[in-house]
Amino acid sequence: MVWMLRHIPSTGANRTLTSLSHGTMANAMPQALGAQKAFPERQVIALSGDGGLAMLLGDLLTTIQEKLPIKVVVFNNSSLNFVELEMKVEGLLDSYTNLVNPDFSKVAEAIGLWSHRVEKPEDLEAAVQTFLSIPGPALLDVVTNQYELVMPPDIHTSQVAHMALYTAKGLIDGRAKDITNLFDNIIRK
Repeated sequence: MVWMLRHIPSTGANRTLTSLSHGTMANAMPQALGAQKAFPERQVIALSGDGGLAMLLGDLLTTIQEKLPIKVVVFNNSSLNFVELEMKVEGLLDSYTNLVNPDFSKVAEAIGLWSHRVEKPEDLEAAVQTFLSIPGPALLDVVTNQYELVMPPDIHTSQVAHMALYTAKGLIDGRAKDITNLFDNIIRK
């Protein structure tokens, strides 16, 4: 949701739909299916986290069953990343947020969708162009950096203090590598 809101402007020629209330998860596919049924002449693209898609893998079957030509992009970082970030910003150690994902492109192919997996950033642009040109439903499984942060426009002192608390707890818990990776991503920004 956050990546879409930051990087895909609603221009009038395109529209965005998301759920921003109640901590919803796994809403990309159901919304895409409904939008495609309601507007069959429009191209519908679902931007889904890996956790959300995993929760509703059956929706890929619905895509084929109902002959809905939606495009599905999976942000595959092997974690419930936004939940993890919310925990860290509160000074908590993240728990049960890591995911052991299948190769979503192989799952989609087995179901009958055109699919492709992108593991290197330099391959993304060509993959997206091909993905969008495919007639019918398609899935693009994009492996992303688990430590990439969605930085808010305003950072508050309490957030910095809680991240410092998370860092201290993480070091005590033996998570030095995770903390190093996290701060490497902050520094690169």
